Amino acid sequence: MRGEREGARHKMNFNGMYLFREELEFEMFKVLLSELKVEYGFKIHHYCLMNTHFHLLVSISNVHGFSEALAQIKSKYTKWVNRKMKRNGPLWRDRFKSMLVENESYLYACGLYIENNPVRAGMVKRPGNWAYSSSGYYVSNREDALLDKYDNREVPAEIDLSNSRFFEKGKVIGTKLFQIQMEDIISQAVTVP
Repeated sequence: MRGEREGARHKMNFNGMYLFREELEFEMFKVLLSELKVEYGFKIHHYCLMNTHFHLLVSISNVHGFSEALAQIKSKYTKWVNRKMKRNGPLWRDRFKSMLVENESYLYACGLYIENNPVRAGMVKRPGNWAYSSSGYYVSNREDALLDKYDNREVPAEIDLSNSRFFEKGKVIGTKLFQIQMEDIISQAVTVP
């Protein structure tokens, strides 16, 4: 596996305000992602920008670097929105949630789940119809400079994509054996002797 696989999800709803309301805001966020992924050396394999939150499925080589990159993205986007809207204060409510993903097969299954967010929210009938996700790249071969290719995307893991609990519980996505092994490693890393 080329570095750690992580899915990151940010959620926001300060004062009922959307993170992304219009195309310019979605596009500005994508520009920031594009710049900072190069600067911090992470790869984006799947994404979905919703009005109130976003999902990223990435490969990282450095957890601290990725965390710093997300902090920079949030800071730069907040400053841009605050200038544009003539407002002050934070946009982001929560820290990102991350999960380790076992391999490309599970990576692709997670990507499908992420790209189905606009369908589950009733915003579009098919994932490829949502302009602010990676689905158009995978479904319609629409060019997307934000994405980095990976192997085996044609063979998603056998996962019930309608079961959101699978993607939202725990810190590991993969086979039971992988989950047990990683949970053990994670618990050892945070246990103080």
